[in-house]
Amino acid sequence: MINLKPAADGLLVRLEDGSGYLPAAGQPVPLTAYYRRRIADGDAVEVQPEPAKPSKQKAEG
Repeated sequence: MINLKPAADGLLVRLEDGSGYLPAAGQPVPLTAYYRRRIADGDAVEVQPEPAKPSKQKAEG
């Protein structure tokens, strides 16, 4: 799996299965020949997923 997003604002990059488009924030997708072509063509770029925010828990006392 790889996290991809469109290379430019407003650019629509269709998902491989045709169900929609890559969101501007990025989405995990399988690294298939289709997505490799999108990267090679400059339509999509790899992004690092945002780290999960730690949840605040009450200290028991």
